Amino acid sequence: MVNPMELTGKRILFIGDSSSLDNAIFKQLLALGGSVTICNGLTVNDVESTLKDLAKNNGPFDGIVYGVVHSDFKPLQFVKPELIDSLMHDNYGLFIEVMRVLKKSRGIANGASIVAMSSISSIRAMKAKMAFCSSKAALDAAVRCLAVELGDKGVRINSVQKGGVDADLEKAHIQDVTAINENATEKKQILGLTRAVEVANLVAFLLSDAATTITGTSIVIDGGYTL
Repeated sequence: MVNPMELTGKRILFIGDSSSLDNAIFKQLLALGGSVTICNGLTVNDVESTLKDLAKNNGPFDGIVYGVVHSDFKPLQFVKPELIDSLMHDNYGLFIEVMRVLKKSRGIANGASIVAMSSISSIRAMKAKMAFCSSKAALDAAVRCLAVELGDKGVRINSVQKGGVDADLEKAHIQDVTAINENATEKKQILGLTRAVEVANLVAFLLSDAATTITGTSIVIDGGYTL
């Protein structure tokens, strides 16, 4: 039986920040047959040259994953312009620049699928997270607009709004995973922490031919936190 999430033959560009979740997604895409090019540590200053080269040598890409997530939580009195600039750069501005350069350099294949890593912070007000919430809300708005702008080429684009994920935690500092899950449940992540492989499966599904008419949407994966 053919796996509906089969990615064999698909050229995928993964732009991330070397996080544990990034690694889990990368491994799953490889396991499903994808040919994955990794690009970590990208900045606005080197987007043009780096992505032009990748598009020329490895593209055009059938799938693109924007996995950069920069979080920095501070209450209002500590939210300075430089913090806002940094969060908006990584979580929103860099994504727009990536899309611009890839389109200009013909790095996005017709019928490609693009997945951006967002957060439930985009849709849920949270104390001391105003700047982060705003940057992810901007990302999700961009996803909807790009779905319209790129749709004439059959390109689809979606975001994944993740809640608490086990890979986000520093395992070296966790004494009792059960206690962490109980705490997540108390904070309304009623099914506990999401496993990284579940996020990876969702990303793979959106990249696959099993999701050819899903576009311009943000899919929540949060163990029920936002219910």
